[in-house]
Amino acid sequence: MINFFPRRYYRSIKKRLKCLFCDTTNDSNHPARPNINIMGAKLGENVSITEPVSPVIFSSEPYLVSIGDNTTISFDVVFVTHDASTRVIRHLPDGNPETVIYGPIEVGSNCFIGCRTTILPNVKIGDNTIIGACSLVNRDIPANVVAAGNPCKVICTLAEYRKKHEKDFLFMVSLPYEEKKQYLMNHFSRTNS
Repeated sequence: MINFFPRRYYRSIKKRLKCLFCDTTNDSNHPARPNINIMGAKLGENVSITEPVSPVIFSSEPYLVSIGDNTTISFDVVFVTHDASTRVIRHLPDGNPETVIYGPIEVGSNCFIGCRTTILPNVKIGDNTIIGACSLVNRDIPANVVAAGNPCKVICTLAEYRKKHEKDFLFMVSLPYEEKKQYLMNHFSRTNS
């Protein structure tokens, strides 16, 4: 894979986004709290946006985006709060030059949005919902489901997903990096033998 942007480019973007969206005045015992007043994006408690982050993640109208508590946004997710294709309508002989479409995007609490997902205007994603990688979310997705695809569709309920993958779950989120690495290497060397 060819990387056209040097690592310092991504660090620069991360630093700018942190300044925009996070209150870094907290002491070291408390993680940075999202600042819901900057640019108008409404971020709940404990929202996680995975690196590398894009400077256009919240489109040109970030104040139309709201994300609930404990939600994880993976890398390269884009929230599109407008439909720029109306430019074609504006330029028709009988078109109105002021024609636009805007719409809010609401993501519930305790959601996961997979990498490279695009969420279009006027979409609501319910609580406890998983959106698979590379999805195009162009309609509302209910709570407590797993959905994916282009266009995004419900695949199963969260309960069905949990039951299907229960044997795959590993309980090690808080392990330090080296312990996690050792655990995974041991675990997968046993399962691949």
